[in-house]
Formats: sequence, C-alpha cells, structure tokens
Amino acid sequence: MKTLFVFNPASGKGVDKEQVLETLKSRLDDMEFKIMETNEKFNSNRILEALKGNEYERLLIGGGDGTINMISQAVLNAGIKINIGIIPLGSANGLAKCLGIEDIPMAIQAIEDNSVNKVDALSVNGNICLHLSDFGFNAGLIKKFEKEDERGMISYFKSSLKQFLEMKPYRFTLKMKKEEFSVQAHMLVIANGDRYGTGAVINPKGRIDDGKFEVISINIRGLDEILSLSLALFNGQIDKLDHVRIWSCTEAEIQNHDDAEFQIDGELQKTTKIATVNKETDQLSFYGFL
Repeated sequence: MKTLFVFNPASGKGVDKEQVLETLKSRLDDMEFKIMETNEKFNSNRILEALKGNEYERLLIGGGDGTINMISQAVLNAGIKINIGIIPLGSANGLAKCLGIEDIPMAIQAIEDNSVNKVDALSVNGNICLHLSDFGFNAGLIKKFEKEDERGMISYFKSSLKQFLEMKPYRFTLKMKKEEFSVQAHMLVIANGDRYGTGAVINPKGRIDDGKFEVISINIRGLDEILSLSLALFNGQIDKLDHVRIWSCTEAEIQNHDDAEFQIDGELQKTTKIATVNKETDQLSFYGFL
C-alpha cells in the first residue's frame, strides 16, 4: 500500500524517530512509503502535490496536535479523500487520545486492523479544529509552555503550576441560533473531542463523530470547587458540577470581552475578540478505536 509518512522532527521529547520508522517498516510490511519532514519553512502544498500526483492510499502523520491540524486542514480544503493515521509524537497527543490511541503501538494496531473512523471537523474563524479549542486558563498555560525551552510532560506541568497561580475569570457572550448567554469563566472550551492529552475528560457526553460540538464554561469560585473539578476531570463527571455549564450546538459565536488567550488544537492564536464556530460539511477519516 502506497503510504506518505509526514513527521515533525521537533515534536515531543526523547522520541527516537529512527526507531519509529523501523517499527513502522517491520509492522506494516505491506507499506511502500515516502518520508517527508516538516520544518520552519514547511509548506503543506508539498503534501498536496505528493498526494495528488502519486496516488497514495494512506497518509501517516507523526507529530502532535498542531502538526496534525495543519496537514488535515490542507487535505480537507483540497477535498482529498484518504485515510489518515496518527503516529503520536507530541507532548500530549490529545486528538490521538480522543481516537482511543494511547501510544505508538496502539496507533500501528489501528492501521493494521484497518479501523477507520469518520471524524468531524469544526471551522473556527476559518481554521479547522479537530480536537479542542479554548479561551482562558488552558490557552494561557500553552503560552507559558511555549516560552519554556523544554518539551514533554514535566515542562507542561511546571507551566500548569505557574498558570494556576495567575488564574482569573473572563467575560464572554455566547450566541447560539436565537439564544444568547452572558458568561463569566476561567476557561471556555469549544469541544469537538472529549479529552485533553493529559487524560482529563472535559466533554464527557461529546463524541468526535456525532455531528455537533459542545461549548463548556468552567467558573471556579473557591478551593473546594478546584478540588471537585480536578477529580471530576479525571473520572469523566464534570457535567455534574454546579460551576460547569455545557451547551451542545452546530454553530456558535463567542465574544471575548477581556482578551483571554485563545488556542486551537494546541496552537496559540493571536488576540481573538470573536470566534465564529461551525461544523464543516465534510468529515475526515482517521485510524483509531472509537
């Protein structure tokens, strides 16, 4: 099977890329593949040219959520129909976790089993979101994480502590069809998937293939609520908390009155006053275990 393998050599920390390649070659013995690396000057048009011109039957992406988002957006915009396999090499790999993929062996198993799932894509101000976008606490955490000259989960948790100490609420207006809500929240989430790469389940009733998305408001008013939120995130029960509100929708507009930081699929965005969110008409095909 002709396969294009695109990977980001800067993803994650402590990953032996050559070992990953050897594992792919040994496990996927039906694979005839070309390798393409990303870099600072990388242009996704190279991928589109390769996919259009060489009749590839499968696309593998080695990297984190940002790399997967960039390449998937190019594939979606070009109308290319191809099965995509995630080889999780990022720091958290949230989209892979939403697809039931915990590590590289599980990713390869999904490809071997030809376990393909149709996945929704959201349009957020014209950019796609496959996993999670959010305003506030987590986006601020990503900003701090990017300033650290380190990768991996240890650096992520160090940044989490710094962000926790600076946590504050923000004001938002949420518009969905004919409804409008004024919201104060420490974090406002646009959820296509159900969990972050840390395993925290932010959207317990959401599915990445259900044709809709959720907007989740989290407003913390004391230590007790911080503790209850922490527990609920890891047992999948935040929908039962009084200080959490969840709306399911197919379109929404979010006004960000206090210039809270904003991220899409792990990539920090410029100051975003208004986010317009819609579900894309087409779905993408990913290997996984939904």
